[in-house]
Amino acid sequence: MSHFLNEEQMLIQNSVREFCNDPAIKALAAKDNQREPGTLEENCWKEVVKMGYLGAWVPEEYGGMGYSLTTYLVILEELTRNGFPGAGPMTCQDLAMLPIAYWGTREQKEKFLLPMASGKVNACGAVTDPAGLGNFAEWGLTVTEDGEDYVLNGAKVCVTSPHISDVKVVFGRADNSDFSSSVYYVEKGMPGLETGFREKKIMDSLSDWGTIYMKNLRVPKINRVVDNGFGSAWMGPSYLNVAIMALTMCENAFNMTLKFTQQRTRYGRPLTDLQRVSHRLVDFAIRNENIRNLIYTAARLWDEERYQESTRLCSMAKIYATEAASASLHDATVLHGGVGFTAQAGIGRMWMGTMGLEIAEQPPDVHRDIVAKTFGIREGWKNGQQ
Repeated sequence: MSHFLNEEQMLIQNSVREFCNDPAIKALAAKDNQREPGTLEENCWKEVVKMGYLGAWVPEEYGGMGYSLTTYLVILEELTRNGFPGAGPMTCQDLAMLPIAYWGTREQKEKFLLPMASGKVNACGAVTDPAGLGNFAEWGLTVTEDGEDYVLNGAKVCVTSPHISDVKVVFGRADNSDFSSSVYYVEKGMPGLETGFREKKIMDSLSDWGTIYMKNLRVPKINRVVDNGFGSAWMGPSYLNVAIMALTMCENAFNMTLKFTQQRTRYGRPLTDLQRVSHRLVDFAIRNENIRNLIYTAARLWDEERYQESTRLCSMAKIYATEAASASLHDATVLHGGVGFTAQAGIGRMWMGTMGLEIAEQPPDVHRDIVAKTFGIREGWKNGQQ
């Protein structure tokens, strides 16, 4: 928990915890975890919509609860900590809603944000081009204007929920722009839109993952949302979503490892009596606290509309949380010994999962360039360019 939650936030936190521990909800979560690969967590999706958790940060007039980012992260943290399957689709929906929430016109928000925040449609963000994530200057997506439409050609890879989503939010850019300065809300069934097969990750899961192909795809002009001067700061909250996942993974792993090393003995003494073990656990706890502080400080700055300061910390949180998770889960797996490498223990699988968190929403070194720029330091990828 954050150490500075107000009374309302603590009540919301407790209610989410009670929700996750409700036997009926647990039964629905278990059912969703047994679904066919590449399908929506339908039962849990309906529940997060019913509870108002989906898009809780969106203003009420557009289907949300009007909560602060901090309050939303409290909800997401509790759902994730308790392994609720609906948390994943929520973060996918966030990536689709954020650009239109901060760049969109009223007409565009009514057309897309309202149904997304209210759960009537599900959406995904399609960012990565075959040329590489964050490689904005060489993006392969081409966009031409033709009458009342834009015509899109290209592909997006490593997309979560490309097949099942009703709306695919395709990230584009203006000429000579270093960041995504426009997005296109592509609706399922539009001629020229294709999705390939469900692709498998190294550590496969039930999630829908794959590629989007656009072949002379015509998109109405109202479906194009452009930077209104706010810039790319809106990406910050999506980075915090990943950091929250890393935090809850780390805290769960810490509790598992602490319990295991207290019970496991060496020469008749618990492993925690060994200084090297106890120091690893302390370092683990310190990293967890640092992750939490970065996340919720960034969220508070965002809520105070100090967006540039917040965005710097959002990237810092994404870097630190995911790299700390990798280091901590490595130690946790080793401290479990051979048990840590069994499927039943789960700790080794969590360690493998940290790699996905490092890569998601741009790898750490891309974020280091983002942070460097806030200090007036030329990004590394621009070295050698005029």
